[in-house]
Amino acid sequence: MAKKAKSKGFFALDVHQFERIRQNNLGVEEAATYLSLLKSTDQSNVVSSGGVRSVMDYSGLSRAEVKRAIRHLDNRGLIECLEVERKRARKAERYNLPIHDSRRSLSPKERGIVDAIEAGQQPAGNSDIQAAHRAASKGWVEKRSDGWQMIEHSNTVAFIPNSFVQVSEGHSPLYRLMNGGELGPIMLAAELYQLQNLMDERGVPLDVIRGYFHASDDFSVRLQNHRLHYLCRGRNYEDSETGEARSFTEAHHGCRWWSGSGQEVWDNLRALDAAHVTEWSVYSANGKTPEHDEYAYNRPQRPLGVLRNGRQVLNTPESRPAFMAFLVYKLKQSKGQITESLPQLIEEWQSSGWVFAFENASVSHVEGVSVLRLTHRAATDNAKVWYRDLCEECDKAFFFVEMAARSYFPQISGIVQEIQNTPDFQEAISKKINDSSMSVQ
Repeated sequence: MAKKAKSKGFFALDVHQFERIRQNNLGVEEAATYLSLLKSTDQSNVVSSGGVRSVMDYSGLSRAEVKRAIRHLDNRGLIECLEVERKRARKAERYNLPIHDSRRSLSPKERGIVDAIEAGQQPAGNSDIQAAHRAASKGWVEKRSDGWQMIEHSNTVAFIPNSFVQVSEGHSPLYRLMNGGELGPIMLAAELYQLQNLMDERGVPLDVIRGYFHASDDFSVRLQNHRLHYLCRGRNYEDSETGEARSFTEAHHGCRWWSGSGQEVWDNLRALDAAHVTEWSVYSANGKTPEHDEYAYNRPQRPLGVLRNGRQVLNTPESRPAFMAFLVYKLKQSKGQITESLPQLIEEWQSSGWVFAFENASVSHVEGVSVLRLTHRAATDNAKVWYRDLCEECDKAFFFVEMAARSYFPQISGIVQEIQNTPDFQEAISKKINDSSMSVQ
């Protein structure tokens, strides 16, 4: 059988099959081995040409650990070892990775009829027709106006970028997560890839998980027609039962996770943050939320930066408006006389992780919301649309801050020109996307 060409940039992970790793009390070695083998599948995402050597390279596991993990996966029916005539052949089909199928199994007679229908034949005779009807009741075929046809099986998948498993330089996210030795973060990463919707939701939907920011009472700068707000992480609220003041920084209120539950989600997410697998894109979300709902949030409005493990990220489109707002803060604090060089300013901005919102003075209530997203992204058509839209959104936010700030600090023009000529900022505003992935450093 001719091998199907592999789609560029990503592979499809059957989340129900992947969840079985935890259900069967398997561990991080089996999860890493499964993902490594899946990365080497053909377009069917079922037949893998990966071997022990590639799994070792991708995951950092030893040869003995890989062989043991393969044996465990084979014993649980998660993979099927195939016969290979030439064991050292690089492109040989070595493993079959079955997909999850909740449909009832077929009898031998029904299987024969289904195979015949798939081959383009129609059942003939009462016995064959009855077998076709039984197969239809199990969801395998259906009778249409043009005869019996196959029902295409649809399994729940997460589209994982190849760069999650293999990168050209350094270590992949999978390799880094293996150093933690815990299964939970890898399982959560798979679930987040399943949930992520860049084009419509900018990342993982806010109604699933989100972060909160509130305007600091200690810092607010009025500039005639505008105001600069320093946003702190968290949502402050009053407990309706006790009357006590409480706060939290993120919430996944009302969501059921298959990769873990309760505190597990936050522990696993912290591991993903530390390994730079996830990041939070911060937006202004102005306006008061209902007092009776402490988890309420407003729609994202203007980009305020991207936080990765508490640091502002430079090589993203959001960095330009975020850094401009930081410059307004520095100019105000220094009374218009900045002595630091641009590299020094960038380092201070990144390491501080500060988030500033530059708003019209007429905005009465300022707060923020952050969208969770994965740092490694496959360059699908939808992702490309999202990235183009994001660049345009950040351009508008950048020029809003620049034009307003220039009226107060004319000297900012020279800094803006320097920003435009800085390679990292040029990369941030580039709309070009690698054909195979959108991985980040």
